[in-house]
Amino acid sequence: MKRALTIVLAILLVFSLAACGGDTKPAGNEPPGSGKAEPEQAGQDEQQEQTGAPVKAGDQNGIISVNYNAYNDAKYEFDDYVLEQSYEHEIVSASLTMATVTELKILEYLLPLEFMGESVKSLGKYDADFELVMFQTAFGDDTEVTHNEDTGYVVKFSDAKGSTIEVKAVYHTDADSLRLEGYKDGDLALVFEYIEIAGGYAAQYHYQTVTGYDKATPIEGLCTYRIIFEGSDGSCARFDNVASQPESILGSVPDAGSFIEGATHWFTITDGSFTGNLGGKAF
Repeated sequence: MKRALTIVLAILLVFSLAACGGDTKPAGNEPPGSGKAEPEQAGQDEQQEQTGAPVKAGDQNGIISVNYNAYNDAKYEFDDYVLEQSYEHEIVSASLTMATVTELKILEYLLPLEFMGESVKSLGKYDADFELVMFQTAFGDDTEVTHNEDTGYVVKFSDAKGSTIEVKAVYHTDADSLRLEGYKDGDLALVFEYIEIAGGYAAQYHYQTVTGYDKATPIEGLCTYRIIFEGSDGSCARFDNVASQPESILGSVPDAGSFIEGATHWFTITDGSFTGNLGGKAF
């Protein structure tokens, strides 16, 4: 809840800064023959000089926050559909979480994606100071942000327990794909990738999570979660106790069948009907 509140406050701050930074003089008040360019054209010319490319209104290709949220919206819609259909399925309703990502555990690594590129969205070009204010409002005054067009973003901040969180994210516009690496005190804690496919997305999450219980004691293991969907049809899978990172899905569209092949837990939904194996129970 606290994180959600800080995001709302940061977004409000963004719009406030954008409003304060705008020209408050009514358009069209320049005297004839002043020799000044029209305000809109002048602004675009200046941005073209700074970025090397003209700014197009509404062109949000390459903005991480915009494209990540598009992925997230589609994923949540698919997840909601799966949950609704699972109510009538005894095995899936009881064991759905065995194959689906619990984002609460990895939220601190994913949240920075919500802010990356927001200055471009608001101002039409990247502004380091603008974005730093947003990140520091959300994650604390010690937050550091670096950005490079080729290597992407690096965001560092401290969590509530004093650990150093570092998030590296690179977005590829040509394929609408993203790779994120999250570190805690220098140790890799999360690898997340997604890529757009025809009618949907494929994604994978690689991190340490609970795989079972010894009486009441949770047992953790390194796992890879995979999700691939087109509209309401798709698959979710979890590979337990993996030895290494999964092969990257960037640069190629995964085959739906082979993408989840060999998973410890998995399910596929097609036209509202389930097949799969969760907790050793096939259906």
